Amino acid sequence: MMGSVLEDVDNPKRRLGRLKRVLRRVALGISAAGVLCAVVFWLLWTTFPFPQEKLQRWPSSPVVLDARGRTMLRVVGADEQWRQPVPISEISPWLARATIAVEDSRFYRHRGVDVAAVVRAIGQNLLSRQVVSGASTLTMQICRMMDDRPRTLRAKAVESFRALQLERLTTKDRILELYLNVAPYGGNIRGVEAAARIYFGKGANDLCLAEAALIAGLPQSPSRYRPDRHPTSAKQRQAVVLKRMLAEDMISRAQFDAALAEPILRANVHTVPRATHAAWLALRLRPGGGRTTIDLDIQSEVERLVRDHVGQLPADSQVAVVVIDITASAVRAMVGSVDPADPMHGQVNGALAPRSPGSALKPFIYAAAFELRRLNAQSRIDDSAISRAGWSPENFDRQFRGAITVAQALQMSLNIPAIRTAEGVGLARCCAVIHACGVHLPRDAAGRGGLAVAVGAVETNLLDLTNAYATLGRGGIFKEPSLFVDADIRGVRALSEDTCRCINDILSCRRRPAAGREDIPEGQPAWFMWKTGTSSGRRDAWAVGHNYRYAVGVWVGRFRGTGRVEYVGGKSAEPLLARILTCGLLSNSIEPPEAPLLPVRQPLALSGQTAEELRITAPEDGSEFACLGQAATVAYSANRQATLTWFLNDRLIESNTGRLAVSTGRYTLRCVSDEGHSASVSFAVVSIP
Repeated sequence: MMGSVLEDVDNPKRRLGRLKRVLRRVALGISAAGVLCAVVFWLLWTTFPFPQEKLQRWPSSPVVLDARGRTMLRVVGADEQWRQPVPISEISPWLARATIAVEDSRFYRHRGVDVAAVVRAIGQNLLSRQVVSGASTLTMQICRMMDDRPRTLRAKAVESFRALQLERLTTKDRILELYLNVAPYGGNIRGVEAAARIYFGKGANDLCLAEAALIAGLPQSPSRYRPDRHPTSAKQRQAVVLKRMLAEDMISRAQFDAALAEPILRANVHTVPRATHAAWLALRLRPGGGRTTIDLDIQSEVERLVRDHVGQLPADSQVAVVVIDITASAVRAMVGSVDPADPMHGQVNGALAPRSPGSALKPFIYAAAFELRRLNAQSRIDDSAISRAGWSPENFDRQFRGAITVAQALQMSLNIPAIRTAEGVGLARCCAVIHACGVHLPRDAAGRGGLAVAVGAVETNLLDLTNAYATLGRGGIFKEPSLFVDADIRGVRALSEDTCRCINDILSCRRRPAAGREDIPEGQPAWFMWKTGTSSGRRDAWAVGHNYRYAVGVWVGRFRGTGRVEYVGGKSAEPLLARILTCGLLSNSIEPPEAPLLPVRQPLALSGQTAEELRITAPEDGSEFACLGQAATVAYSANRQATLTWFLNDRLIESNTGRLAVSTGRYTLRCVSDEGHSASVSFAVVSIP
């Protein structure tokens, strides 16, 4: 009896002891499990480091912008997505706040996984008996998009693990920047910059509160909330975002009301390229795109003037225009063809096509003589018939005027005085001046073209030629034309400032009226200079000039190269050039300084005739040589001892030894002097049976 009582008294103590032992075991088990989990977590952490390279896998969509940041051309990236990554500093603060408010309000307080949000989501899902909340942080969403996993519990665990790793690797601002650059915003639109430009025609940095709230609400269901397809749903979602921002004290009640009342105004975003040829050229030079020097205001005005002008030209005519900012050496406008959408000719960029410039090179021929002080504007030069190695050039009007001034010869674009000048100065020197000013002539242009180079018997393109006139407008400083605002442009002196002032004055609109601008009285504002050119066969009509602010070049012709009687520089190209240089956006009302009269130290001869024309004395024209072995030896010579450049079948003879070893066949041997004179003979080498 007594033992039972004592046993009952001890039972609570025994039960308490057993409970303590159980609790100790549980604690030890939990500790052991915790240690085991920590070890496993550490092993996973070290075995599976965060794949940082995957953060770089999202390709950018190349975008070409004008100088003011307006879109000229955009194309999808390699993954067929629109994506334009930008740093967080170039994203509107409203957009960052709106995204945090609606997607991850505790973003700056958690370490990648928001435990409180997870607990809340579990409770909501259990009560609703369906998934109504996911508790994914911005960091977790980045990790999901990085691997593009399906939404399963296992995937959620992996995302959480990767999110913890990512938070240790970088800053919160960098994580926010990553999210804003890769999140989906409807269709194949990725990132806020692409969304802002496609939906509102502006950069992400320029979004107002209402626009930022609308874009921030898209990632939850991009297809359902797209403002271009479902504006009502987008507006409702915008209201949800604004309410979250108000609840998080990110905006005031007044800002909330104003943003909510603001209508959704989508910009008239251009779906076709603007400044098409310049845009595609920029993309070819920089496949990733970039900000160009093109000014779309100037481009639009030039395109309008081209459309007005082309109606006055023969059917099927093409027009190309280049506008260069002289000070910045920046291409401000480029028109490559009349209609870039034309399936036959639209893709041809006439501004880069090699064509014969006609008389447009003559200013640089005279500039070479001015630099040597062999001529000045008032020097007398002979305009009478000449013959050079069987070539008898003529002026455009087939008339000769005798002794005239250099200024008159250049203003009237006479061929004979220009040829005489090139002959007297030396064609090699003239070509060097042309090249130094920016015209990239073909290799050995002097040898291949001879004196005909002075009248355009070489090929160049409109961009180079316009840039050469920009050199004249820059006082003789050559700069490469730039198409990107970040280009490093440096100047090199090509001509003296006095020479340029003289050439500019001779070709000034104060000295002669411009076709198409006869309504501008002499001495009035809108000063400019220009020179025209017409290629052989009237296949190309040119007009190029500058007004000290801009250099402008105009080409008119047909891409297939057929000529028209109307394709004369002064008729087809000059009127358009004059309208461009005097339009409001480009005109210059400042009168240039008076040109000096250059001293002449060693004047060129009036006639420029040579004592004896260049001719090849051996071999004789039409002669034949016997080939007894592998090759025949042919001696060659000319009637001059001066340095000559020799060509065999239009190939340069590198070593001028006076002897050729040639196999059987027919050959043309040609020599060219430094002055541009040339002579040629033909001969044959035959085998002996």
